[in-house]
Amino acid sequence: MAQKKRKPTFKMPPKTSWHLYSLQELHPEKFIKVVNKILKREYLLIK
Repeated sequence: MAQKKRKPTFKMPPKTSWHLYSLQELHPEKFIKVVNKILKREYLLIK
């Protein structure tokens, strides 16, 4: 029997742009990490 080749799994690129509404839904730990990166200008805040 011929073995089936699996497609390589696609990984989404990391999210670097954040909207105010999406920040409201985050858990507190994740929110703190994202806000710190926004303040360091590693992430972009969309208003």
